[in-house]
Amino acid sequence: MGRDKALIRFEGHTLVERAAERLGRVCNPVLIASGARRLDVAGHLSVDDAVPGIGPLGGLAAALLASPHQLLAAIAVDMPWFDPALLLLLSERIGDNEACVPLTDRGPEPLHAVYARAGLPVVDAAMSSADHSLRRLCSDLRVRYVPKDEWRGAGIAPGFARNINTAVDLARFTEAGIG
Repeated sequence: MGRDKALIRFEGHTLVERAAERLGRVCNPVLIASGARRLDVAGHLSVDDAVPGIGPLGGLAAALLASPHQLLAAIAVDMPWFDPALLLLLSERIGDNEACVPLTDRGPEPLHAVYARAGLPVVDAAMSSADHSLRRLCSDLRVRYVPKDEWRGAGIAPGFARNINTAVDLARFTEAGIG
């Protein structure tokens, strides 16, 4: 994008404000893992990445450590249509697993998922590895994958997995009134 996605204005709010508001419908507290910069959103807590510079994995680890709950819903700020109802479904389906992740036509969506604090030892090990991707992390965690037919059957629309990666995406979604 050439600029901080979290601070992009979309439908009258920054993407981080939009994410915090939507996440706040099903989570309390909302923790904002902001990487190397500070993202302050009124009424929400910002946490520094557990290990700077390793991407979402560092933010996930920090949020798991800071959360007062055993489960943590994790979403990406550039997925402005994430669905709070899907996060509730995932939290109901996690069982004794360390994560619950929806499957889409593109594969697992680990940045629209629920993680258990019980997986912290695996998360810690992943931070020390060469591969810091959340998809790699999921291959090491005990994960309950929720297939498309299951979340679609619960009334969840597939648009939750759309993200804004480029200025063209932003313009296209804004012009189309998607949201």
